[in-house]
Amino acid sequence: MKTKQLRSTKTITSALFAAAVLLSSSSVFAQVKIGSNPTTITPNANLDVEGVSNRHTVVLKSGHVGIGTTTPITTFQVTAVEKFDYPFVRNLVALFDPVGGQNFDSSAAIGVNGARAVFGYDVDAQQGKYAFLRGNQNTEIRLQVVDENSNLFPKPLVISGRTGSHGLVGINNDLPQSQLDVRGTTKVLASAALQTGNLYNGTSNMNGFEAVANTSTGDAYVGIQRSGGGAPLYLSKPVGAVTGQSLLVFEVGGSIVGSVTYTGTGVSFNENSDQRLKENIRTSKFGLEALKTVKVYDYNFKSDKNKTISTGVLAQELHKVYPRAVNVGGVDASTNPWQVDYSKLVPMLVKSVQELNQIVESLNQKVGFLEGEKAQLSADLKQKEAAYKEVSERISQVERMLGSPAASIGSVSK
Repeated sequence: MKTKQLRSTKTITSALFAAAVLLSSSSVFAQVKIGSNPTTITPNANLDVEGVSNRHTVVLKSGHVGIGTTTPITTFQVTAVEKFDYPFVRNLVALFDPVGGQNFDSSAAIGVNGARAVFGYDVDAQQGKYAFLRGNQNTEIRLQVVDENSNLFPKPLVISGRTGSHGLVGINNDLPQSQLDVRGTTKVLASAALQTGNLYNGTSNMNGFEAVANTSTGDAYVGIQRSGGGAPLYLSKPVGAVTGQSLLVFEVGGSIVGSVTYTGTGVSFNENSDQRLKENIRTSKFGLEALKTVKVYDYNFKSDKNKTISTGVLAQELHKVYPRAVNVGGVDASTNPWQVDYSKLVPMLVKSVQELNQIVESLNQKVGFLEGEKAQLSADLKQKEAAYKEVSERISQVERMLGSPAASIGSVSK
């Protein structure tokens, strides 16, 4: 096997290299000892150990060391073994055998593939998989897995050297587009243990942050879990923030649909209501009559161990009256419950208040009319009382003139 042959050569080479170092440090003589037979070397001569297939290991009098070449042009030069049985290189420079450890039967190697230097090691000897780190000419540095048939596995780690992309790092991406470009799920966890559960719904056995990106479906979401009283997410502005600056913006297809802005003392939750974005504008039919049918209850949630009383509506009932304030759920209330956006009730409340105001104004007008009628009736009554008084005085005068009995005249007047 070529592997065994190269490893034996490596052992001999190590001994010869040590002897060569000793030779270069002596100003008189040095010797090479193979077994029990020492050989004296002439001062200032080259050391040349010739192996099979006309391969040489040399130490020149200049101090240059060559393995696989007799004319090293630098301090240490190695000529690779051609067509060695490693899938990720055509020319093997060095092979390293581990002494022990978990992967004691795996080896690592340094090789050259074209103009690219490669460092690789076994990651699955039974299936012939190797991880390798290589410089891909002047375009990138790549860490990837390859099998014995030279098939590259996906999800490489790449440090780009391409023009316009120098220093960009890609994980599971050959062509990174930012300082760190990750295609797939990224986790930052607060423990080194194995994670169970999910961060996005609070069932994880540890706190952390997770950006989930499913490369096969194109779906993505973010999950944050934090125990204790602190908030899982903080949105902040520095001192001197200007009123109206956004803390959170919601967009769909590149268009803003809502935001949370700084008010100077708090925040404002905003939803689009620009007249220029609307059409088919007409008076709403949802007002006081609709509001009167909305039932309000006191209740507590089953999941609340403290049985805290809340006040609100029932989503299923409200949906029959005002469906636009209800998000219809699914079969399982724990994973897809019916929900109510109470802010959507505000327009109906405003309309109801306006209708109530119209009723009050109408009643005020009627009361004003009645008060006018009352004043008129009071004036008429006073006028009639004055006329009656005048008539009574004249009757009294007539009675005195005629000398008629008062009782008789009074009974007649009555």
